[in-house]
Amino acid sequence: MRIARVAAARISLLLTPVVLQSCHIRECCAPRDSLSLFAGIRVDSATFRSRGEFAIQLVPTDPTGRTLVEEPWTVTGALESPVAGALPLSALAVLPADTMPVTISIDIDDSHSMTSNDPNRVRATGAQHFWQAVLGARPRNQVALLDFGGTLQSPGFVKTRLVQAHTTDPAELDAQLAMIQAQPGSGTPLYRSALEVIHWTDTAVALQSQRYLVIITDGYPYPPDSLPYQDSVVAAAANSGVRIFAVGVGPASDQGTQSVDSAVAVVRNLATRTGGIYAGVTNATQLGSALRALASEPSGERLLATFALASAPVRGAVVTGTVTIEGPLGRATAEWSFVAP
Repeated sequence: MRIARVAAARISLLLTPVVLQSCHIRECCAPRDSLSLFAGIRVDSATFRSRGEFAIQLVPTDPTGRTLVEEPWTVTGALESPVAGALPLSALAVLPADTMPVTISIDIDDSHSMTSNDPNRVRATGAQHFWQAVLGARPRNQVALLDFGGTLQSPGFVKTRLVQAHTTDPAELDAQLAMIQAQPGSGTPLYRSALEVIHWTDTAVALQSQRYLVIITDGYPYPPDSLPYQDSVVAAAANSGVRIFAVGVGPASDQGTQSVDSAVAVVRNLATRTGGIYAGVTNATQLGSALRALASEPSGERLLATFALASAPVRGAVVTGTVTIEGPLGRATAEWSFVAP
């Protein structure tokens, strides 16, 4: 289907979501490792119930994380559940960059296990690529840097350290890169830290903006008493309008042999249930390109594919499938899922 360029006024109507879900990345590259695909689901409840339509936001990237939105892609979809079958493509369009500023908090896992899963601290330089891209896109964008997993906490936090408050100046964030270090101590309080950061953002940010939380982690939440906080994180994100981008490294990645199913599920669900995007990287060396690609979602053009089910399933049904892009630069497939509104 021919890619159309859609006017900004129309986009504002199309992307008023009642339910936002997301998917993770799965590479199917030709030539090998030449193309990756990130995808996030956008579902408007009324449109879905009346016409079975939903949209998938596509972010195709090359190995460096450069986005390839305007290439001549052929996009196809397939439905896996509730019933497997073809998924007709209704429309394919390039969305202009959103003009609303973004507020992003980056929360990095500095638990002891990162000593082995990211010994060269690529998570720090990858985060730097992310904030440089976001802050360079619009002057009012702002980014904060935090970490969790050690014994050092900041006033007002229990499981989190505030490394740099929200700023529009990338140099202020750059100056704190050395602080991102694996620490001995408190395990991986993933949910509790995420909840603290969301609540802190509510009090720290007055600017009307799109809000994101970027989490980079390698593991399952520990200690186990943090698990009940999962639903609290999702509820707080919904209440505050925060989408979570979750990047799983090593055991928390669905790529490679180190994957641990429980850790992957935790990290992926944080993104899926908050309308964000999950990215799994086999090893830390891929973090830079993954984070550069994610940075394009809130700050750059987007490729939107609209699909239609023959009929909308019952409310609460889990809808899953795949989307594939193919063109001169290669082929990539991403899995997606959402809960029917």
